[in-house]
Amino acid sequence: MADDLYRKARNKNAKGLGKFLGELELAVMRVIWDREPATVSDVLETLHQEEGRRLAYTTVMTIMSRLTEKGWLVAEKQGRAFSYRAVHSRQEAEAAAVSSVMRALLEDFGDVVVTQFVKELDDLDPNQLARLAKLADEPEEADDRE
Repeated sequence: MADDLYRKARNKNAKGLGKFLGELELAVMRVIWDREPATVSDVLETLHQEEGRRLAYTTVMTIMSRLTEKGWLVAEKQGRAFSYRAVHSRQEAEAAAVSSVMRALLEDFGDVVVTQFVKELDDLDPNQLARLAKLADEPEEADDRE
């Protein structure tokens, strides 16, 4: 996954990973995360059933090839077809996106980012703030990506 996701965020109106991936790319990734490994045919069938999308096989194949080039998927030849897996779990992808945004903001704005982040915490719902405090107290899991 690109290290500068923040600078490449395309969809300013989307939420979450939708800021970094196109609508169809995100739909494909959701299928992969739910079914992996999956072939183009598997993804196409799922998109037709679950989302009511009528897409061409070549469209889905192109999207999956691009996601592979971008580092979101890995492909493995199985017979005549390719089987695709996500490079990162959904949670890891979200964490990587947030980390990329935070690093870029810190590089671009320095201490102002931290100051504004702390100020924003003051406006949070007390229950959400309590959940965040609890998460902060939990020990960090080992990060295998480093």
